[in-house]
Amino acid sequence: MKEKEPRLFEYRIKYNAEPTHSVINNYHYYNAFSASQALGFHAAMLEKNNLVLQTLSIEKFNPYSNRWEDKSSILNQEA
Repeated sequence: MKEKEPRLFEYRIKYNAEPTHSVINNYHYYNAFSASQALGFHAAMLEKNNLVLQTLSIEKFNPYSNRWEDKSSILNQEA
């Protein structure tokens, strides 16, 4: 039996432009194999651009149900 290959999924990370709270929330989108990898891409982008913001949630797009699935529990896990 052929082993299943990893698949890229689309993730969106909801963030607030201010470390405290701003009125407007925004999204960044990443293609990644996992929520932790997408969060790593997001952290690298923040570091590269010297940004400080508040990450609110992370969601994975499920192409089979055509819906976004909440994966925010990863935000509470320690690295």
